[in-house]
Amino acid sequence: MKIRSSLIVPVLAASILAPAAGSTVMNHSDKMNTTSTHEKSEHHQKGQREKDLMNVINQYATPDLKNQLTQDLTTHKNLESQLHKNGRFQKEDKQEKTNHKAVFEANKQEIKSLKQQIKDGKITKDEAHQKLEAIFGNQEGRDHDKGQFKGKENGERGIFKELNSAIQNKDQTAINAALEKFDLHLQNSNQELQKELTAHQ
Repeated sequence: MKIRSSLIVPVLAASILAPAAGSTVMNHSDKMNTTSTHEKSEHHQKGQREKDLMNVINQYATPDLKNQLTQDLTTHKNLESQLHKNGRFQKEDKQEKTNHKAVFEANKQEIKSLKQQIKDGKITKDEAHQKLEAIFGNQEGRDHDKGQFKGKENGERGIFKELNSAIQNKDQTAINAALEKFDLHLQNSNQELQKELTAHQ
């Protein structure tokens, strides 16, 4: 669903900058826990990731890029907020969560098995992620890799791997190049969000 893919950009951007809290398998299975405690925790983590992203932007981005990213992130947040208030979106979102939960429940044993295989060193996290994408249909990343960012290595994941690597290497030029790619991706996401808002009115 295009809606969900447009909403994940800032979260994914920030998540690459924060230390990983668990395996890819855990990320997929955690999505199923929709209790209020989990949602509050997820909201807190998103807020922390946004702060981490802003710290990177403030520390490394050129002044023009910093202004552009700040503006585009604010636009994204506003568009997201408007979309989340839309009744039609809420209905579709609820249905998508129900469908995702059904897929999870139907594949619970296989998911647990993948967790154990990672723990035992029988498969890598990437291999588990591929298997989970086959199970879940790559729901959270389905529409992210459009245009010039086609494919995992050139899409969001590639951008954030590049950004993370540049930060670790303290390569200012590479950091700004990755941030520029992220901003372009964010602008495209904002356009998609705007289309969704228009379609839901």
